Amino acid sequence: MKNLSKVRVGLQLFWTFFRTGLFTFGGGFSMIPLIARELVERRRWLTEEEFRENLAFAMPVPGPVAVNTAFLAGYRVAGALGAAFAAFGCVLPSFLVILGIALGLSRYFGTPLAKKFFMGAGAAAVGLVAYAFFRLGRDSFRDPKTLILGIGALVLVVFGIHPLLALFFAVLGGLVYDWARSRAR
Repeated sequence: MKNLSKVRVGLQLFWTFFRTGLFTFGGGFSMIPLIARELVERRRWLTEEEFRENLAFAMPVPGPVAVNTAFLAGYRVAGALGAAFAAFGCVLPSFLVILGIALGLSRYFGTPLAKKFFMGAGAAAVGLVAYAFFRLGRDSFRDPKTLILGIGALVLVVFGIHPLLALFFAVLGGLVYDWARSRAR
């Protein structure tokens, strides 16, 4: 009986991530706010803290952040079976869209309607990424150190500095902050 409930939850995970993947444009980061709303607010499968932990683990791991997030959330909710269902649900819409393009939709991309659609979808994707940043980031900046590092990283990114260099300066800034704070005591 327990396995049957895991399959049922796995199917719910599949459907949740399939819908999210089907109606999101712009890649993994634009999916994050929708995934968070489904898992944290609507289904209550994860707490906000658990979702942020999953996202923190999903980002540095190789692969798309949305698929990694789906896998980790599915595992947390329903074990290995849940992870498989969630990851497959996340990947399948993209596969179907690419298959549709390969089967002949690409000839319509040059039409004025398609160009307008992709301009709007691009703007929506930027908005979703910004929303994810502010929603997930608001609780991360509780102390001066993370606020300073966050602002510093944003400044480095805005000026087009390579991400590895930005990471280096963020770590350096954290070390300097800790050193200055220990000297002040």
